[in-house]
Amino acid sequence: MKRTNLPVREIIFGLEDGIVSTLGVLVGIATGTNNKSLVILSGLVVIFVESLSMAAGTYLSNKSQQEIHLAEDKKFPLKSLSHSHKPGLPVKESAFMGVSYILGGLVALTSFLILPVGIGVISAVLTSFVFLFTIGFVKGNLAQISSVKSGLEMVLVSASASFIGYIVGKLASTLLTTL
Repeated sequence: MKRTNLPVREIIFGLEDGIVSTLGVLVGIATGTNNKSLVILSGLVVIFVESLSMAAGTYLSNKSQQEIHLAEDKKFPLKSLSHSHKPGLPVKESAFMGVSYILGGLVALTSFLILPVGIGVISAVLTSFVFLFTIGFVKGNLAQISSVKSGLEMVLVSASASFIGYIVGKLASTLLTTL
């Protein structure tokens, strides 16, 4: 099987985190407020701020790792054979992370753009879980492991965020009505 030059880690991480973080926030806000405009505004802010944050974090962490490997290579020249140093790699990886996060976030937001809030919550959760399963399924296929098991793992590990968003939204809504 041919190796891919795509930064698979960043693509999967960006898509998964974009879906899950955005879904968790939107479900919580939708549950707590039932306000479509607030849900959409929050979704757009989360998607764009977090995508930039994730891209910046990816760039800085990957560049830091590269710099540390270069320093190690200077101390231990024989070890340098195991490290690949590609100057543009942190930029490429951060771009894939940012774009993947935006795409994932839009998966969670789309239902709220076209449906009333209550139905939007159900639709967003179902749509997000289908996309998460698909990401895991494709990853399983690439890794030559059980695609179904990989898809289910992706959904189950990720589902907790939307559940927690729902709980926080319910609790916050209850607490805010008593203030």
